[in-house]
Amino acid sequence: MVLLMKKRTYFLIIFYLIVLAAPGACFAQETENACDETAEVLTRLEHNMSEIKSVSSGFVQEKDLALFKNRLVIKGFVYLKKPDLLAWYVTEPLRYKVVIKGDTIAQWDEETDKIQKISIKKNPALQAVFEQMNKWFSGAYSSMTNEYRIILFSRAPVSFRFIPKEGTYAHNAISSVTVVFRDDERYIQKIEIKEKTGDFTNIRFINTLLNGIIADTAWELKPSVQ
Repeated sequence: MVLLMKKRTYFLIIFYLIVLAAPGACFAQETENACDETAEVLTRLEHNMSEIKSVSSGFVQEKDLALFKNRLVIKGFVYLKKPDLLAWYVTEPLRYKVVIKGDTIAQWDEETDKIQKISIKKNPALQAVFEQMNKWFSGAYSSMTNEYRIILFSRAPVSFRFIPKEGTYAHNAISSVTVVFRDDERYIQKIEIKEKTGDFTNIRFINTLLNGIIADTAWELKPSVQ
């Protein structure tokens, strides 16, 4: 049980790290050409992702812990349907699901077999997290605040490295977040997170389907898959 609780904790940490890893504008000390190029590529990505109305994708999350030699591997699926439906479903090593519908977040886990619901509107901090998460997965980058220094890390495939600014919450926990986009620049391919503790997380999105039909079961808390 202790191991399962630790694994669930690691999953939740990464879930919120993804939410907090939101890109902003260039720093003033960056060269004008670098800022212009970064802004141009971000605008192009935002345009491409604005055409995506629904996403269903598998993911493999690997976390290397600085204090241990073993690697934690988590597998599952993520579903997104604009404007306000999001589901994050872990299938291995335990089953766990978070579903966001409108202004409500609900979660279920196999260990307790209980459902917990939280109103986003009644929790301002949670509402801010959800709004950033929605923008992150939908590609609404230009509307996000300037909490990160952005480096155009690669042009083929396009990838950005986000470095938290001092004074932000993420700066206390994260060294950098690198996001790699697909070759067609329509969605995220991989996210790499380096933490101040030395831990490293790699999240790969696989078999991603864009603008496909998502079954109603994706938004149910208790997964039907056994």
